[in-house]
Amino acid sequence: MSIAPGATKYAFPDPRPGPAREIVVHAYRPASFTRSSPIVVVIAGRKRNADEYRDFWIADAERRGLLVVAPEFDEAQYAHPYTYNYCGMCRADGTFAPRDEWIFPVIEAIFRDAKRRVESTRERYFLSGHSAGAQLVHRMVMFGGTLSYERAVAGNAGSYTLPVGDEDFPFGLRKAGLPDAELRAMFSRPLEVHLGDRDIDPNDEHLPREPAAMRQGPHRFARGRHFMETALAEARRLGVPFRWSVGIVPGVAHSGQMMAPFAARAFFD
Repeated sequence: MSIAPGATKYAFPDPRPGPAREIVVHAYRPASFTRSSPIVVVIAGRKRNADEYRDFWIADAERRGLLVVAPEFDEAQYAHPYTYNYCGMCRADGTFAPRDEWIFPVIEAIFRDAKRRVESTRERYFLSGHSAGAQLVHRMVMFGGTLSYERAVAGNAGSYTLPVGDEDFPFGLRKAGLPDAELRAMFSRPLEVHLGDRDIDPNDEHLPREPAAMRQGPHRFARGRHFMETALAEARRLGVPFRWSVGIVPGVAHSGQMMAPFAARAFFD
């Protein structure tokens, strides 16, 4: 089945082992889309409202001729936060799941399926996540290894996996069993962290409040800056190239709609 022009949706079976699960993929294909046009995979926030996140990208899809693909990992099948924010990497008891249960191959499979549906010649995609979706995206960059995304933007995450060993996963690398070679490699993968400079509400109802999250800062803006400062210091300590960058978005609080155009500009301007 192809992806029809305009806003549409289709079902995609989760290819991982375990119980059968189905992901609804919300897509937008402008009339100007061609086989060589970019493909953007958009990861929604805490509400899992992938249809709305797709719609946040429609103006840029029309302007730039790109295909938007937004998978909906509904909470009934993908419980908060372990199977979404934390990417299925660990369980509630702190134990790590086998790699074939992690969410990263699912994102890759959704891209390959969309590519096939539109007969795209693109071998790589652009990856954008906001809020809980940004948690997923930055962990995908850190732990996903060699994947097919070209560039990644993580906007306004509520908490981060700091690339240091003095906090347990998912807030640090302790107990993650990450080899030194992989730690060095992660800093060479392209990641841009976007922070709305008004995302500073310490009482936001969805702000993670675990002790390790609170140690990252009182609100999302502070936590994002702390994450990037920590990552840069660690890359310098290791003496490895650092391809991560930060973008401050002026006047924007915790809004996926307001952040989407800045991600598009980071990718294409």
